[in-house]
Amino acid sequence: MKCLRCLNEDPRYFYYHHGRCYCRKCIGFGKSQVISKTQIISLQVDYHLKYELTPLQKKISMELVKRYQKHRNTVLKAVCGAGKTEMMYEVIRYALNSGHIVCFTTPRKELVIELSDRFKRQFLNIDPVVVYGGHCQKTEGQFIICTTHQLYRYRNFFDLLILDEYDAFPYYHNEVLENMLKTSIKGCYIFMSATIEKGDIDILSRYHQYPVPVPRCFVGSACVNILRMLFKVRKYHQENKPVLIFVPTIMLTKRISRYLHLFCVPHAIATSQTSHIHEWIDQLKNHQIAAIVCTTVLERGITIPDIQIMVIYGEHCVFSKETLIQIAGRAGRIQPYVDGEVTFFAARKTKAIKACIKQLKHDNALSATVI
Repeated sequence: MKCLRCLNEDPRYFYYHHGRCYCRKCIGFGKSQVISKTQIISLQVDYHLKYELTPLQKKISMELVKRYQKHRNTVLKAVCGAGKTEMMYEVIRYALNSGHIVCFTTPRKELVIELSDRFKRQFLNIDPVVVYGGHCQKTEGQFIICTTHQLYRYRNFFDLLILDEYDAFPYYHNEVLENMLKTSIKGCYIFMSATIEKGDIDILSRYHQYPVPVPRCFVGSACVNILRMLFKVRKYHQENKPVLIFVPTIMLTKRISRYLHLFCVPHAIATSQTSHIHEWIDQLKNHQIAAIVCTTVLERGITIPDIQIMVIYGEHCVFSKETLIQIAGRAGRIQPYVDGEVTFFAARKTKAIKACIKQLKHDNALSATVI
């Protein structure tokens, strides 16, 4: 016996009730309510950008279309700030204009909201259907943007599925989510990440050709590191440079917030429990506040001009190599602010910190040789 939704074959997870069989591995996603078909309308989908893609971005865009035409799956490694979302536009347009059903999915709700706003602004003649927890009134369409948790609705459904940050929590190493994604695809997939060692296609340079900032790591006691961090934040505040301060837990956001109040630094807190996070981000961009103290909820998909990055309690296990690379990738994303500082404060230099710094130096060196 096999669950058609999560592919579980372990008999211990099957449960019979009133003559019906349930899989307890994925029962948390509700009873099986699967969309079996959607109405395909003849469209002439297009998109518009206020900027021109670089020659490398155009080359990768066309390569993705060719691979899709040949029914080939693709794993794309692209460093943070390479513009990988924009490089997907051409293959999305081709698939939609061919009458295919397309999904753009990512593990986190905040990224789905941001991506949906971007697609709605930049794509013409199609209104993407956006699905995430608490926002699932409409689930059927030719172009779906959703969290990976919502893929249970779509069995054997998508001709093209694009998964952004496939090595991100909570999708990564979650067997149920990974299998539900597999069962939603009837065609091809494109998986994207900035933190894998190698993909079928590798993009090691940012669109502006400047390298990803390599973090500096300061090792010391918690008290010493907090003092270093506070003086550095105050310096940034005086220079009118916005700051993201990453901590490993919600409790520690409150502790760091108290210290910032003592130093008279206007700031906000952003965690998974924070509503309207994007309002705080807008205030940071507009210099209405000087800093945001956050958990890893802001490690991906955030672009703020001239941002400076800090990690405090960097020895904590939540800061994996992949997470630290993503955090470092928030800096230097937009011209002319291409050299933002990234600083780690830790009780010791962990394997994750060393691996993060090593991989960024390695990718930057390879990028320089290619350029």
